Amino acid sequence: SNRVTFDMNLLNSPNTLDSYYEIINRYQQIFDYVKGDNTTEVYTASNLLPFTLYSSFEHMSKFRLCRWIYQNGQMKTPNSLAEMQVDPKIVKAHKKLSESVKQCPKTYFIWDSNIFLSFIKEIKYFASLNLISKDDVMHLKEELLQLLGVVEHLSIKGEFSENKKVSFYLSNISFEATYSYIEKHDYQVSLLRVYSINSMDSQSSYICQMQRNWIQSLKRHSILVSESGEAQRIAFLQKQLEVINTL
Repeated sequence: SNRVTFDMNLLNSPNTLDSYYEIINRYQQIFDYVKGDNTTEVYTASNLLPFTLYSSFEHMSKFRLCRWIYQNGQMKTPNSLAEMQVDPKIVKAHKKLSESVKQCPKTYFIWDSNIFLSFIKEIKYFASLNLISKDDVMHLKEELLQLLGVVEHLSIKGEFSENKKVSFYLSNISFEATYSYIEKHDYQVSLLRVYSINSMDSQSSYICQMQRNWIQSLKRHSILVSESGEAQRIAFLQKQLEVINTL
């Protein structure tokens, strides 16, 4: 049969925030399962800033949650992030996810060269609707600058910490979605980003092989800017800085 199955990770909880927590927990379970194995490799080809890199930033993670609430339309969107009370279990889950991702032995990011742009556009859009305040925009800008500093530091060092390698590639090809592929010696899973923060995933060996081949193909058409490609790295960082400074 040519059929393969995808888990859509459809949400069981009628409560929007409980649903959100379920999604974060789902990602956490995958990383908990793979992070301790020295054969683990994580590949993400992304045209949007990966949440796992900024989940520990207070305002950026609040903004993402606010945007998700707004898109789901199931509860009132706050008029400022400062007013937004986030359940401590969600804050804790964000931080735990951020830590777990950094514990995998090999991580590869393949990025669109305008990766910060869509996040900036969304901030401007939400500000224009008065869903976030001018103060929020300034806090978000500060955190985006901090994140850019983190990306610069990681790309120069090439590791999250000792024996936890991270590589950044800049793609010369635009791609439409965020594709992830995670493998260790006895396990593989492919994830495709859908519905803003959720992912559908598949452990089908056929789908995983296709996803792996597609990401490897993108990687071949990309420039490595961690621990090398200094001129391209500087140009990329400068481009992101200019975009952030439009806030």
